[in-house]
Amino acid sequence: MVERAKRSAHFRLVIVKGKVYIEKYKKSIQTRDVFTIWGILQLLRRYPGKLPDLELTFDCNDRPVIRSGHHRGPNSTSPPPLFRYCGDRWTLDVVFPDWSFWGWPEINMKPWGNLLKDLKEGNNRTKWMEREPYAYWKGNPLVAETRRDLLTCNVSDVQDWNARLFIQDWMLESQQGYKQSDVSNQCTHRYKIYIEGWTWSVSEKYILACDSVTLMVKPRYYDFFMRSLQPVHHYWPIKDNDKCRSIKFAVDWGNSHKQKAQAIGKAASDFIQEELKMDYVYDYMFHLLNEYAKLLRFKPTIPEGAVEVCSETMACSAEGVEKKFMMESLVNSPSVTSPCALPPPYDPPVLGALLWKKANSIKQVERWENRYWEKLNQQH
Repeated sequence: MVERAKRSAHFRLVIVKGKVYIEKYKKSIQTRDVFTIWGILQLLRRYPGKLPDLELTFDCNDRPVIRSGHHRGPNSTSPPPLFRYCGDRWTLDVVFPDWSFWGWPEINMKPWGNLLKDLKEGNNRTKWMEREPYAYWKGNPLVAETRRDLLTCNVSDVQDWNARLFIQDWMLESQQGYKQSDVSNQCTHRYKIYIEGWTWSVSEKYILACDSVTLMVKPRYYDFFMRSLQPVHHYWPIKDNDKCRSIKFAVDWGNSHKQKAQAIGKAASDFIQEELKMDYVYDYMFHLLNEYAKLLRFKPTIPEGAVEVCSETMACSAEGVEKKFMMESLVNSPSVTSPCALPPPYDPPVLGALLWKKANSIKQVERWENRYWEKLNQQH
């Protein structure tokens, strides 16, 4: 099964007796593979000797590829375990924290541990009531049709949907030293839009951390933490097929229910600061790899052509921003505490109730939205 997963994988990672070996299949986009491997090495520095021997394959591209429909029925093969950064309801890829938690040098995005502190300071610079009473988005619209559609909601001489949308030009940004793309300086509007790109977007955690109300355009994909978020508690749901009207209503609702809107923004940033701190990211990785290793029915061995990697060799050969981010995210000493206890899995009725509550909250917002537009239409 593990062998079959290598068709689209970028690398195979093997842990034997606490040492890490990498067999590279192909180069990933930018340094995604480098910082993913670096992250796993830091996990081993944090909890030395605690991870069992294991072997896995990792795909650093965006889209999940292990389609569940291909592995149903009596004559089908069992799904290969392929690790990646996101999943959706039609696929079975194993979802793992993305590379940016250890830094994204190509766009000068710091490692998450340090960035969390900056985001907290950014929140304190501009209080919610003093922020622009509009919905803000800045990103690359070229990666997806849904983002190009979002741009039609921008303010114009004819129409104001309460949205303030900006195109991110990464080429220009890199030439100007990334002065305009510091996420801790982007907490200046009461509402911030999260919209997927080619798949889920790394921007999600930076948006949720802002104390602003996250307006989440109905997502298709999930990363490792977002299924914990509750609509109307952590974020406000936005229709993907009627974005402009949905955004206008959300902003009008928030500006006329300021305490409630503020509470939604605060719940999201509290979740990010408390539940998504690096301690818990490492614990998630630890439990995921531990549970995965229990399923292996063979003894992992070092593959031919694999190379041993460790933090020292990786950091020594790195240069510039890459090296800087590695040093910033380096785990300096083992954790004095053990990983958090893994809670038991949901039993079906509890999980069913949770999913029902989510769906119901989204339907409730749709009802409010429909009433709002009916009223407006009657007035005109």
